[in-house]
Amino acid sequence: MVMRNLLAAWTALALIAWAPTARAAPADPAAQRVESLCVGVLDAVKQAKGAGVQARARKIQPVIEESFDIGVMAQFAIGPTAWAKVSPAERAALVAALTRHTAARYAQEFDSYTGQKCVVDPAVQTRGPDKLVKSQIVEPHDSSSVNYRLRQYSGAWKVIDVYYQGVSQLATERADFAGVLAAGGPPALVAKLNELTAKMR
Repeated sequence: MVMRNLLAAWTALALIAWAPTARAAPADPAAQRVESLCVGVLDAVKQAKGAGVQARARKIQPVIEESFDIGVMAQFAIGPTAWAKVSPAERAALVAALTRHTAARYAQEFDSYTGQKCVVDPAVQTRGPDKLVKSQIVEPHDSSSVNYRLRQYSGAWKVIDVYYQGVSQLATERADFAGVLAAGGPPALVAKLNELTAKMR
């Protein structure tokens, strides 16, 4: 009986420790954007409980479209010289494919909701025209660092790069895309992105 009471007490304490607490929204608009992104992704994962990656990705995609400037990310990842040669139709196809791929990556990373919380650092760093916002995804027994680079377009701060454990998503994608672009141009990259997205389970 004593052990059962102790176990109940420990369980209650654990639930209290991990219960959501009200926090003031970050004052900086770039940090607010990251907070909105994190909350939106976690809410989408909750709504898609028990669903596969593709179903979760469809829930997450509107959050990605609102929070990221995928067109700028595509231009940076491909390179300005190559981007200048891409037709408007090819640009649209690349942006659509990269948007779906980004949503699927988040859906794969967050395979279920287990009480994760997003903690956004209010101390935003300004680097030229950009702002760097640090965040952590905190789980009951672990945490991971995800930092965001944002730039203002038409009065709104948008994510243009993500750093997972310090590694730039744009730098990684640029290296990954180079060979595909050289071999088959934008259509080949669209096909490759669609293939990678479809394989995520």
